[in-house]
Amino acid sequence: MELIRDLESIEPRYRGGVLSVGVFDGVHVGHQQVLGRAVERARALGAAALVFTFHPHPMDVLVPGQAPPLIQTFGQKLELMREIGVAAVVWPENMEEVLAMPPEAFVERVVHDALGVRVMVEGSDFKFGAGAGGDRRLLAALARQFGFEAEFVGDIAVDADRVSSTRIRRLITEGRVAEAARCLGRPYSYIGVVVEGHHRGARLGFPTVNIASPRFLVPGEGVYAGWAIIQGERQRAAVSVGRAPTFHKDHPVAVEAFILDFEGELYGEQVALEFIEYLRPQQAFPDPDSLKAQMAADCRRVRAILAHGP
Repeated sequence: MELIRDLESIEPRYRGGVLSVGVFDGVHVGHQQVLGRAVERARALGAAALVFTFHPHPMDVLVPGQAPPLIQTFGQKLELMREIGVAAVVWPENMEEVLAMPPEAFVERVVHDALGVRVMVEGSDFKFGAGAGGDRRLLAALARQFGFEAEFVGDIAVDADRVSSTRIRRLITEGRVAEAARCLGRPYSYIGVVVEGHHRGARLGFPTVNIASPRFLVPGEGVYAGWAIIQGERQRAAVSVGRAPTFHKDHPVAVEAFILDFEGELYGEQVALEFIEYLRPQQAFPDPDSLKAQMAADCRRVRAILAHGP
């Protein structure tokens, strides 16, 4: 899969294809249906399936500091699109200029002139152009004007509610990671670098790794069963998100994991934590021995939940 940064030099093989436009944060099951349909249409036409996407989030460009936290890295997003069958991702260098285009100008200059699109495939709530001023009705009218087809894919519902990136963020921040996984089509993965902690876990016999990731969405406070992916290897982990209430009432929220059956130093390493199941809320214990007993019980539950592998 190719990454295209310059709209002025599109290769002929990518013109006349099928296009989907969006942020696609999370590439959740709804996004997967849209992109899968685009790939299907492209194959039928003998053309390329293209995605026009944005990074960072458009709000980071338009209103710095106001963008929602990321569900995934840009690299994760690209890899998922590649797996679906997307041939190329258009990620323009002049994103601020593109975001300022009125809907009509975006379709004329990008969709028609630069890409020569034959079909656009979008979700039912598609918005585009400056101020999200364009909707599916306008896109359908512009498609007729510029001679391409606009196809809209219906919503996907999970647990009787429509899937969206907003809903997934809410589920994750509420600790409802199993529901979020059903919406994503995979577990939520929190990626960060191992940093120095307070070493309290080691003193209790449960050495933990502290994962720092300032741009990622932090799950709700609590203890979880999950997988730690270290240098491509999966390890069972008991993951704590919280303020260490036994030791500090006002401690900043930290993400730390006790990785079962693992020994070694990981400082500076990148680790991904996949959140599988919420176990219990954070709580303060009367003494370290009570906390140690609870951590042992948590680890037994993690082993049982993850007994059959990922």
